Amino acid sequence: MRLKLCLTLLVGAFFLALGVGFCADNPQPKVLFGFEEDVPNWEMPEWCMEKEEYVGESLAISTKFANEGKSSLELMTNFPGGKWTAGYIEVQQFFDWTPYKTISADIYLPKEAPFGLQARFILTQGQDWTWIEMARLVKLVPGEWVTLTANLAPGSTDWRRTEVTDEFRADVRKLGLRVESNMRPAYSGPVYIDNIRVE
Repeated sequence: MRLKLCLTLLVGAFFLALGVGFCADNPQPKVLFGFEEDVPNWEMPEWCMEKEEYVGESLAISTKFANEGKSSLELMTNFPGGKWTAGYIEVQQFFDWTPYKTISADIYLPKEAPFGLQARFILTQGQDWTWIEMARLVKLVPGEWVTLTANLAPGSTDWRRTEVTDEFRADVRKLGLRVESNMRPAYSGPVYIDNIRVE
């Protein structure tokens, strides 16, 4: 009887240790911003207001569209077309993303919006507050939620002129998101952002 009990305890301990190890290597997804109540320190920085190529006009919580929960962040924009312009928003906060391999956000354009807008993440990192842009753009599709995802794992090539290490992802000071129009299209209206998360 004792032998059976000991074996049961040993097997249970083995699977518990295995489960703990698996969870440590595969952390649960974490929603950073779901925009369910207010705009938690997200803003269009003042320098954007001083540059004519930055065309964001306002930020607000909206219940018109949501991909997670009941609301999202609404960025009102006014892209004139004919030149490169962008709407940029950011949040200043200390992030340690060491356990995670990706960062994602869901972005929605109303169905009446034109094709051609694109988006990317921008990070401000480390004691020198280094501006680091995502190396590629993701095309937005009118009438559909599009997921913008960037790789945070060591060795990732998703960030311009940057070697991604554990030290890099342990000291992110700002998270930014930029919606861009490269010469075209022209568009005056909202862009919806939701479910910003790390996995």
